[in-house]
Formats: sequence, structure tokens, C-alpha cells
Amino acid sequence: MKIDAKLELDVNKVCNRFDPKYELAQKRLDSEVVRCSSPYVPMRSGQLMRSGENGTKLGSGLVVWNTPYARRMYYGLNYHFSTDKHPQACAQWFEKAKAVHKDAWLKTVQETMKG
Repeated sequence: MKIDAKLELDVNKVCNRFDPKYELAQKRLDSEVVRCSSPYVPMRSGQLMRSGENGTKLGSGLVVWNTPYARRMYYGLNYHFSTDKHPQACAQWFEKAKAVHKDAWLKTVQETMKG
């Protein structure tokens, strides 16, 4: 026996069924992740740090630093981080920010959901 099936999903219609607070909470979380990670991003000209703001679509749940060298910097591959402009600069800056700010991020989301 052979069964052919086709599923069509209207993503917008499905998403609209969710409480708008979820979208607002995700936007706020994304914004806080970018903001709190910034002091840990290595900085020479500021392009890498700004790429987190420019490369992230707030509410998507995906925070992106999108300079061509962001991956190498993030993993610290063959780089020495100057701390002249950002004293806390380090590789894996998101992980550092998460270790420091995770509880505040969760509180932000919980407060948003309570409305």
C-alpha cells in the first residue's frame, strides 16, 4: 500500500495563535543578550561589536555577530585580545555574558510573560 500526503502549513497563521507576550519576551531577551555581551566582545574599531546589533533580528531567537572574522574571534583562534577598549574582552563572549547575566535574562522574560 502506498500513501502520498502533502502538508501545507501557514506559518503566519500558526504564529498568530500564540500570545503576543512570547514575541515581546523573545525580542527583549535577544536585545539583552546583545547588550550584555557587548562588554566582552573584543574591540578595535567597534565593527565586530556593532555586527551583533546589525546581524540580529530581534525576536528571532538567533543572535548573530556577522563580520567575516567573527567566528575566528569568538573561538579565539590565533588572536590575542586587546583589553584597551574593552577590559573584559574575551573569546566566547556570549558564554561569559550568559554566566554573568543568565538570571537577569530569565527574570526579564518572566516579567514580560506576567505582563
